[in-house]
This record gives sequence, C-alpha cells and structure tokens, in this order.
Amino acid sequence: MRIGQTARTDYAAGKGLTVETYQSLSLRLAEIVAKLVQDKPAACLGLPTGRTPKLCYQYLTDWSRKGELDWTRVSCFGLDEYLDTDEVHTFRLFLEQNLYCNGNFSRENLYSPISVDNYDALIASKGGIDLTILGLGQNGHIAFNEPGTPFNSWTHTAQLTHSTKLANLEFFGSMERVPQHAVTMGIQTILASRRLILVVAGAHKKSVLQEALTGPITPNLPASFLQLHKHLEVLCEFEW
Repeated sequence: MRIGQTARTDYAAGKGLTVETYQSLSLRLAEIVAKLVQDKPAACLGLPTGRTPKLCYQYLTDWSRKGELDWTRVSCFGLDEYLDTDEVHTFRLFLEQNLYCNGNFSRENLYSPISVDNYDALIASKGGIDLTILGLGQNGHIAFNEPGTPFNSWTHTAQLTHSTKLANLEFFGSMERVPQHAVTMGIQTILASRRLILVVAGAHKKSVLQEALTGPITPNLPASFLQLHKHLEVLCEFEW
C-alpha cells in the first residue's frame, strides 16, 4: 500500500476493532502481553506511558507478584522520553514505578531512547520488537511522532506541538515547565514491530481514530501510517 491510499481493513464497518470498557480492554491487553512473555521468554516489548496503559500495568503487576510471570529475559523499550525535564516527570520513572519495580526484570534489559546512542541498532541487535503498544494523541500522534513526521523517520528528537504540551499540562503545573522536545521511536521503528496494538481510551479521541483508520495515509496524521501494518489490533472503549 502506498501513502495516499486507504486501508485494506474495513474499519469503517467496525472490522478490526475490539470495543470494550476501559477495565476489560486493559485486562485483554495485559493478557496479550502475559501470553507473549510466557510463549517467548526473551520477548522484546515496546512500551508506552500515560493514563491509558496504567491499568494494564496493574494487572501485570498483580500477576508478577504472584510469581505467574518471569521477566528475566524480556527486553523492554520505552517508546519515547522527554528532554530537559526533572526526573520525577520522566517516562523512565513512570515505567519503573508502574511496572518494572514490581517484576523480576533484568535491569540491563530496560531501555530508554534517551540513554542509547542508536536505539534502532540496539533494537535490531535484540532481534526486533515482538509487540509494540501505542496510545493515540488528540492530534493523531503516536509515541511523540507529531503531525508532519515523515514516513521514513527512525528514532529522532521531536519538537512537541502546542496541543501535545497542552494535553500534558496537568503533570507540570504551567506551560513554561512542559518540555519542548522529546526523543521518540520513529514511524519506521514502530512499523518494524512484528505486532502492534493501538489502545484508545476516551470518546474525545473517536474522531481522530476514525480518520486515522479510514482516511488517507498522510504525515499530517501520523497514526494513519498504522494502516500499513499487517498485524495491527485496535482496542477502544467506544463504537463507531
């Protein structure tokens, strides 16, 4: 499929979508991750931060504390990270507090794009990412690939848009304290993952999700590039 064409999957008819409550889609996502870890002990995961994956991570934490999951050989790659912010606001700390500290992860297998010179080469050296979990920004960004991000982008530094900074304002207290830049997996980094799951919570994102899945594939809506992936699953808590 070339950029500018529309998706093969008929998302407009509801195909390819799993519609559940936030609690049930979080459980479903956690079960997918757990099964992958059980089936492939040395799996590589691309992990998001923010409100949407929190409950999923809580389910994984509960199972980890019961000894039901072995993370010792799993490699985890954070999707993105702020530049020039306090440690308390970093995504590394979010993942540490919400997932890593609750399981038997090997510290040397936990990666952030801000601490690696060539993130894509590192991912390739690990055999590639088996599963990447994505959220959806209100302006259609995935990870921190903002509108205008080219299709052929790999891990890079991104300038955050005003709408993205506004969406994260509550965590910083003032716009002056919201970071201006971040390091993020690129579009190609994401599409290279063997499996993608897009998780969308909140009916306010319904229109951007519809456009991303059923409209033209364009850099103006980075999430639309997901139409090009053969193994994309969409979990959302609203119907078309």
